Amino acid sequence: MLHQPCTRLLSGAETAVLFVHGILGTPDHFIPFLSLVPPEDSVINLLLEGHGGSVRDFSAASMDRWKQQVCKALQTLRADHNRVVIAAHSMGTLLAIQEAVKEPVAALFLLNVPLSVRPTLQLLPTVRAVCRRPSPLDDQRLLAARNACSIQQDPRFWRYLGWVPRYAELFSEIGRTRKLVQSLTVPCYAYFSLKDEMVSPKSAGFLAGNPCITVKTLAGSGHFYYTPEDLRLLQADFSHMLHPLP
Repeated sequence: MLHQPCTRLLSGAETAVLFVHGILGTPDHFIPFLSLVPPEDSVINLLLEGHGGSVRDFSAASMDRWKQQVCKALQTLRADHNRVVIAAHSMGTLLAIQEAVKEPVAALFLLNVPLSVRPTLQLLPTVRAVCRRPSPLDDQRLLAARNACSIQQDPRFWRYLGWVPRYAELFSEIGRTRKLVQSLTVPCYAYFSLKDEMVSPKSAGFLAGNPCITVKTLAGSGHFYYTPEDLRLLQADFSHMLHPLP
């Protein structure tokens, strides 16, 4: 994985798509969806500050800076496009919801919205797979988790203490976003993986009751890994959301 952001701004484009990855994540998470964006549409696939680099780079970033990045990207797209869609994963979904409540967008496509967190036993091998990068992996779920982390491994474990404030900010944003989801007034498609290592299925309950939100479950997928069947569903829904058939 290269963890490379992507920006394609086209003059006269009607639609633009903003992709926002999760904490420790990478814009590469959206590779299965990038090719589905029609060539006449604009795209910004963000790399959030502090990601794609060292442990210290991540520690030096902040939630406020990530919010500013998302806000600035949306301002750029809104200035020249009539339709702006946000596709986001994990922490990125929180930022997407917050922005859509402040100023509506055309639609939201949200993967594993962390409104309720519950670490499972499967999280332990997932963390081990990410930390032991040189070891080969045959398990597709663990390989997906490894590829989803954009932070370079550092054997000096004490440097990871700088991540504590970032995760404290994340949990603060979870609580804040829970209070906002019922205020969404734009079409929103939210997907939850039944085998998610971190996000509780209870997260879907916070979205219930809002007629703008469509919730679907991915039976065989995890937080980072999508089964071929689930991925086909996601890709079909994503394409339909971008340009609904008349």
